[in-house]
Amino acid sequence: MKQNAKGDCLKTDWSHIKLAYVIYYYLDQEESSSLLDLLRGYASYPKEIIDYIHFVVVDDGSPVRVSIPEDINLNLTFLRIDRDIRWNQGGARNLGIVMAKADKIFTTDLDHKLPEHTLRELVRRKNPGRTFYKFQRLNEEGGDIGYHLNTLFFSRARFLRFHGLDEQFCGHYGYEDALFWRWQRYHGTRFLYLPKRFNCVHRSKLDLDKSYHSLHRDLTNNRQLAEKVKRDWKTYGAQAGHSRQFLCFPWQFVEERQRETELPPLLPDRLWARTWWWRWLVG
Repeated sequence: MKQNAKGDCLKTDWSHIKLAYVIYYYLDQEESSSLLDLLRGYASYPKEIIDYIHFVVVDDGSPVRVSIPEDINLNLTFLRIDRDIRWNQGGARNLGIVMAKADKIFTTDLDHKLPEHTLRELVRRKNPGRTFYKFQRLNEEGGDIGYHLNTLFFSRARFLRFHGLDEQFCGHYGYEDALFWRWQRYHGTRFLYLPKRFNCVHRSKLDLDKSYHSLHRDLTNNRQLAEKVKRDWKTYGAQAGHSRQFLCFPWQFVEERQRETELPPLLPDRLWARTWWWRWLVG
């Protein structure tokens, strides 16, 4: 495993990366097993999957400081937001997606995980383009518990084209995801389900009293803000409704590491550069 000095960006080639998995968290209780157990589980997946995934881990200003052990052998960028802003998960996701080293993005909350076969499919699957894919969600006993708003597979370019998550909602609980979904849909983004066999799993056995957060959920402020945003859309269209607030906080690199692995040799593609005109016409 290659690892840089703290605070420096690793100068190496990431062009083999096919998928970025963005994890963001806020921990204000006793310990960090909820994060480390998740990462350690993914590190045990077959190399033909995790060799091609970039894990972006964003600490959203947590009082509980985390160090990721060296035995967790992943392609990984670890970032920390230096200001403890309540309910800043929208900002944390924006940061993680900006720093991703692939256009294909998967992101979800800390209390969800992907089975091996689903993660393999996301590595293999073509770029989602203007489609955001949702997942069937199961509990740990295999029961269907419905769609999860924050669990999505999508294109980084599509996410950023319309300014990402609106950080005017940060500081209070709720609505940033629902408004993001509607904002993207109004711009022509499609929301579809992946086939049911490619599901995600809710980590229902997490100890929410020791390795999670204790923030109070109060929708009052953001409910009023959401109503204003929707009125602005109906009155002014795309000119209004999204504040364009983005990365409104100081942050730092904590660590960046890359797996040492033997990748298959690249296949020649001598036509690609010579057919640029075709992509100019149809791309």
